[in-house]
Amino acid sequence: MIETETLKNTLMVAMSAGIIVTTFVQKLKSVLPSKKHIIPITIISSLLIGIFFSLSFSNLNIYDSLWVGLITFIGADTIYKLFEDKIFPSYSNIKQYIEIKRDDK
Repeated sequence: MIETETLKNTLMVAMSAGIIVTTFVQKLKSVLPSKKHIIPITIISSLLIGIFFSLSFSNLNIYDSLWVGLITFIGADTIYKLFEDKIFPSYSNIKQYIEIKRDDK
């Protein structure tokens, strides 16, 4: 059985790390004189930033954090859209909400 919560958490953390990696690689492209080493740099930075981001800011274990690093390079948002409505429900289709009443008004 697929652990959908772990999968969803892994993809969410990978999407967040992917934003950081994309920004880092874009800054690096503007500084580097040659673009021929950009793919290995992107792979290494995706793995490192994905793993360390996951270990620092989530409750995922080291095994799941390795997956975060790999998924960060592949593109977590694309993978999430593929799984959406197949394994877990889309956030846009969730109609339930909780109303929280404030006592200070």
